[in-house]
Amino acid sequence: MHRHEAGWLRLWTAMDAAPDLSPIWALSLLHGHQIDTAELQVAFATTDGGELSLVWPLRFATHRRMGMTWQKVGALSNIFCLHGGLLTAMDTGVAVRQTLQALQKRQGAWSWLDVDLLEVGTPLHTAWLRAAQHSDCRLERITKGRSPYIVSPGTLDDFLATKTRNFRSNMRARRRDVLNDPGIEVRYYTRPHEVAAYLEQALTVESKSWKGRTGSSLAAREWETRLYDTLLTRYAELGRVLAAVLFIDGVPTAHSMDLLQGDRVYGLKTSFDPAYTVRRPGVMLLVARLERYFAQGVREFDFIGLDEDYKLQWSRQCRPHESLRLYAPTLAARALFLSTELRRQWRDYRSRPTAPVPAPVPVPVPAGQPALAKTSLDGDQMSVSL
Repeated sequence: MHRHEAGWLRLWTAMDAAPDLSPIWALSLLHGHQIDTAELQVAFATTDGGELSLVWPLRFATHRRMGMTWQKVGALSNIFCLHGGLLTAMDTGVAVRQTLQALQKRQGAWSWLDVDLLEVGTPLHTAWLRAAQHSDCRLERITKGRSPYIVSPGTLDDFLATKTRNFRSNMRARRRDVLNDPGIEVRYYTRPHEVAAYLEQALTVESKSWKGRTGSSLAAREWETRLYDTLLTRYAELGRVLAAVLFIDGVPTAHSMDLLQGDRVYGLKTSFDPAYTVRRPGVMLLVARLERYFAQGVREFDFIGLDEDYKLQWSRQCRPHESLRLYAPTLAARALFLSTELRRQWRDYRSRPTAPVPAPVPVPVPAGQPALAKTSLDGDQMSVSL
């Protein structure tokens, strides 16, 4: 990876690809997680001139299912994923076919391949579906969440004009708080030497948030702190970091960590101190960020992650995602796929709504006629009585 880092960076820059397709992302994960490099392999393809035309970092891991050991292959990713794990300047369909063919030559080295969080309907998503269809791999499709995003029509006011009156009123009130309240300040951190100061404030906010109570904050996990330190420092060297902290009376109460890619901003991480909930520090910070970004020419803000309620208040535009699992063309892998498919069908059957049974309608018996026969079960004997 280090040997190809410069070429990888050139390819990533030329393709204007998502942040997590860069070597910075992959190397930060290795450093932050201390991933066993024996698990990691990187698929490379080069042009006749020796330049990289495809990069795909993969992890080979062992799993236990059905009492057996299986080899799983998946893209190198963690925390969140913005893409399908494949960076290429080649035709997408050709790139996917060649990559899958290269893996298929290694029969026995893997049982299934996970291609996670593909945006439904994109060329990459279509290419993987077609590749699976034309190969001997069995395919499992796993529906994932939708990721909300905002497309700016111009300024923040232009965007707010598309929202309801109540929403506009609330957001403009939060903007006035940021602009006019002398006790409120937003500080931005964008340069490499500012990363340490930002992380110190962000860790303070995270430790007080709900994440601190559940043990999922940056402060609670040393590996994640190390990962973001490396990640932000490297991206800041390229001028792509947009981190911010909102202070109320000098106390850090909300933070955000964003990455800039072209005219798109990805919201990586945000949190706030619940002690200041009534002041809505998280909303104030988001309003301040969006106003700043839209004024600077950013045309899209991607919330990333699931379509949580607070995100949907800002935008109903969402990108649906699904993951694909391709089972290797071996008897064992096909048996595993069949077992998985049967279990899925059984779950679907069990979860089907049961149609209500209509109550029997009594049949009137005309006068002078015997009553209808009644059938009853008594143990193993059936009796008919009049």
